[in-house]
Amino acid sequence: MRLNRRQRLLIFKLSALLSMVRWYNIFFLALAQYLAVIFILNDHHDWWNTITNPNLHLIVFASLFSVAGGYLINNFYDLEKDMINRPNKTLYEKIVKQSTSLRLYFLFNVIGALLAWLVSFHVFLFFSGFIFLMWFYSHKLKKIPFVGNMAAALLSITPFFAIFIYYQLEDLLIITYVSFVLLVIFIREIIKDLEALKGDVLAGYNTLPATVGVNKTKWLITGFALLGAIPAFAIFYKTNFSGISYYLMAGGAGVFISIFFLIRAGSPADYRVLNHLYRLLIIGGILGLVLFAW
Repeated sequence: MRLNRRQRLLIFKLSALLSMVRWYNIFFLALAQYLAVIFILNDHHDWWNTITNPNLHLIVFASLFSVAGGYLINNFYDLEKDMINRPNKTLYEKIVKQSTSLRLYFLFNVIGALLAWLVSFHVFLFFSGFIFLMWFYSHKLKKIPFVGNMAAALLSITPFFAIFIYYQLEDLLIITYVSFVLLVIFIREIIKDLEALKGDVLAGYNTLPATVGVNKTKWLITGFALLGAIPAFAIFYKTNFSGISYYLMAGGAGVFISIFFLIRAGSPADYRVLNHLYRLLIIGGILGLVLFAW
């Protein structure tokens, strides 16, 4: 069936909107939450009773709508620098008008808050605070060196805490594992700043590389990468070659290999490769949740 012009334009706008809300990140967030609940917070043999709990789905979808809203407001504030760093993608996303983007931002946040309210008042307060912090990060914190990177990393895993709080997680092993993944996310955020240095400088963003320089930033990343060995070794020692140890061996090797690539990196393309490497480590950390059951 041949599509008319209006239908094609609608498809383009939907595609641009999916790009703006980073649908792939949202997909992996939902996957990580479900895997954590099934394989860590409950008996995985009783998976059917776990996934038929309506509150689980309400929390997951509250997370998805809230995060999607966060990406929209972040795109709104980053338009100037995105036009420099990734002009083709930004021009494509501009098919969706900024006024429409802002209306969707408010709509997604309202939906996320309402879904959280259906679970409990405490979950509603949690997501209300999360929504505010995402706006505050995009508006203020993102431009503060180091603080912006740490805030981005913490906000990336904040939806997990909604799940952990609901299921009353108190396992030190899981918390240590999450801290390792958090450190990987934090390092990736700094690498993204190295990749986007030109646009950040021109747009007046005081990111870490723009403030202390590229070389010092590389040394800081190296220090944090070595620091990642502490939670990785702690989990490896405690699990004693259980399933999760295999991810830690691969993840630890990936972090150490990235140091050598980082030392030689000097162009946005080089930092883009490192960005993809750390993205794979994060995806591995999500899929690695399954290994806790073995």
